[in-house]
Amino acid sequence: GLLRRVRAHAWKAMRSRSRFQVNDLVYVPCQGKAVPFSSGVVVEVTDQVVVLTDDGCHSCAPDELRLRFDGESCQDNTSLVYLNDASILQNLKARHQEDAIYTYTASVLLAVNPYHNVEGLYSQDQCARYRGKHIGALPPHPYAIADAAYRALVREHKNQAFIISGESGAGKTETAKIVMQYLGFVSGSSSSITAQIQQRILQAQPILESFGNAVTMRNNNSSRFGKYNRIFFDETGTLVDAGVTTYLLESSRVVTHGNLERSYHCFYEMLSGLAEEKLSQWQLSREKQYIILSSDTKPSEVTKDQAEYERTWHIQFQERDQKNFQRLCDALRVVGFSEEDMDSIFQVLAGLVHLGDLSLAERDEGQESSSVELDEEILEKAAGLLGMDADELSSALRRRKVRVLHPGRESVHEVPRTTSQFRHALHSLIKALYKRLFERLVDRINGSFQELSSQSEDDFHRREIGILDIYGFERLQRNSFEQLCINLANERLQQYFVENVLMAEQDLYRREGLPWPGLVLPDSSPVVSAIGHTFRILDEYSQQLAKGFEKTDESFCQKTVDEAQKDPARREFLRQLRVSKRRPTAVNEGFMVKHYAGLVEYNTKGWLDKNNDRLLPDCEELIGSSSFELVASLKDEDMGKAPFRSISKKYCTDLENLLQTLSSCQLHYIRCFKPNDFQKAGVFDETLVLDQIVQCGTVELVKLMHDGYPNRCRFQEMLRFRDLLPESFQRYGTRTFIEALLLAYDVPVEDWALGMSRVFLRAGQLKALEDLRSAGAAPDPEKLKIIMRQIIRKKWVRAVHAIGFLRPFP
Repeated sequence: GLLRRVRAHAWKAMRSRSRFQVNDLVYVPCQGKAVPFSSGVVVEVTDQVVVLTDDGCHSCAPDELRLRFDGESCQDNTSLVYLNDASILQNLKARHQEDAIYTYTASVLLAVNPYHNVEGLYSQDQCARYRGKHIGALPPHPYAIADAAYRALVREHKNQAFIISGESGAGKTETAKIVMQYLGFVSGSSSSITAQIQQRILQAQPILESFGNAVTMRNNNSSRFGKYNRIFFDETGTLVDAGVTTYLLESSRVVTHGNLERSYHCFYEMLSGLAEEKLSQWQLSREKQYIILSSDTKPSEVTKDQAEYERTWHIQFQERDQKNFQRLCDALRVVGFSEEDMDSIFQVLAGLVHLGDLSLAERDEGQESSSVELDEEILEKAAGLLGMDADELSSALRRRKVRVLHPGRESVHEVPRTTSQFRHALHSLIKALYKRLFERLVDRINGSFQELSSQSEDDFHRREIGILDIYGFERLQRNSFEQLCINLANERLQQYFVENVLMAEQDLYRREGLPWPGLVLPDSSPVVSAIGHTFRILDEYSQQLAKGFEKTDESFCQKTVDEAQKDPARREFLRQLRVSKRRPTAVNEGFMVKHYAGLVEYNTKGWLDKNNDRLLPDCEELIGSSSFELVASLKDEDMGKAPFRSISKKYCTDLENLLQTLSSCQLHYIRCFKPNDFQKAGVFDETLVLDQIVQCGTVELVKLMHDGYPNRCRFQEMLRFRDLLPESFQRYGTRTFIEALLLAYDVPVEDWALGMSRVFLRAGQLKALEDLRSAGAAPDPEKLKIIMRQIIRKKWVRAVHAIGFLRPFP
């Protein structure tokens, strides 16, 4: 068609000329403007290129310009006439304006969050429409990717996995739910057990969202943990089991969060949705602003207007919280929680809310013997709900035990905690209880799947589809230990994408004998190494602090920076913070890391404590001795062992295990993009989206597809086009048949290549052949005669060469 001819012309033009031509349509980079590119036309070409745009003429270096083709938007970026970052950006923008939020880039699905419901996009009817259809046969959709994964699992009996990535607010969690919805549909409900497993898979998500998601500055439903959902099928494709693995819950959010942010949804849902009698029973009020559910600004520092604004800001979520509380309760029932179980969970949450109201207690630091003064009423409420003795709780929080060694004996003394030590003990207790409650819920969800799967036949040959929904790259106002862990995961997954998609693509071309110049691909191993060294130093300092040695966050920070500067491979990627007006004393309070997505400043305050998964012994004893069964069951089973247990080490081990699991799977990528920072429908911030396009490797993928072949078929697979040529051509062998087929239908010679075992096609050519087959097309007879003569001539030439080669042999 016209597009193929235009693209073929463009392809030749790009290779044959080193300069632009007058009247060429181009994109011009914009420096310091609201948009990254403006449209223009070339009016003069010398050493520089003069381009006319809406705001006048500009003289540009040729390397700065991108060729432009004004046409309709494309469902696949590789079908664009010019494959460059500006063209991809404009294609995504045009499709976003049409509510066509999904776009392919070869086998990768790009999803732009619409921030509103797109009518008719997700339904049982839509699921049925995509079932059994090849990617590209229908508009881009997660259903299409999910169907391809499911069919590959059934046909090839190989594990499949989805890697869903993107920044916070890009829509990863919703996309993961859409994929799971389709897999539930396509696997059928052949039995009541299968139907129950399907239902529990879907209902587990609201539970995880309520207890693991929160409102942040960038996202009203931000996942503050990573999760890998696994859905198991037998060899016929029937759903037989499921499970979920979680990673690094941001437990610090339970006790502190920024202004105009919230703690975990479950607290607010509980306060909005609980019946009045339950609120009264647990001494809660819908109107009160509890400390751990408000911003981390001290009340004494908040003006009356600020307090009123925050109260009003929280009101906007009340209706949603009420609705989601009912959704949470329904989901808990489906997964197998009784009403008593649910009451126990909410009672623990209520206890934590009251416990948090002790956070502002202080002591007279001028008197070394003085203790922190606690509000007895609040203390009694918290202790009663958590099944703890109020005096013991008060003693554990206000005083610490010091063991003194004497010749031949040991004595234990109690000394008052300072205000900061008290707050650390209190917050550690709250965080530990919430984190363990979250883990208990995950265990119960997994147990509910096992209850059902044990009733089905034990199938040794079962396979799985995994769905990885993990936190996106984070660059917040204040970045701490959790952000470094999150960004390490993104570095590793980005490198995994490079190695398993981009490098594998290049290796395939070389194995098949295709000429390939290669691309320079990004390498994140230096920054991964720098973070690994940082965690090793952190473990060393955290362990020594836990054993009683004098170690500080400042000394850890200084050693981390010093060590990095000694290593040429790491010094470029980890540096000391710069002194600035905003931060006049930067030394030893943090460092900068150069990630693939840009520079991030990390504040290292509190890292030595954050890295230790052990709770203070006094607080651990409180949990274990609780009279409330659920709280007592949350005790640490190996509490008597070493005083330090590394969170960073466990996280890195879990991450490596995840990557090992992914390595056994056929991978499917969905890249999610946020179109603006305000979560508003219809707003497309070109600069913001371009940054995400660059960061996630889309540009490298498109460059690869620009010079490569996104479609490839084994020779035998091409025999489905046998009806497009006369039967006489089939006697020449598969390779010769394919060559004749492509020549007969005028597929440009630069748009295909024959490898050792596959035919490689540029974007759009395979679909063009499918359209010809569907239309019952027939080739030009005169052209067939010419092709026949060429085939015969080639065979004679090969025969002559063979005889010449064999002649010296007897």
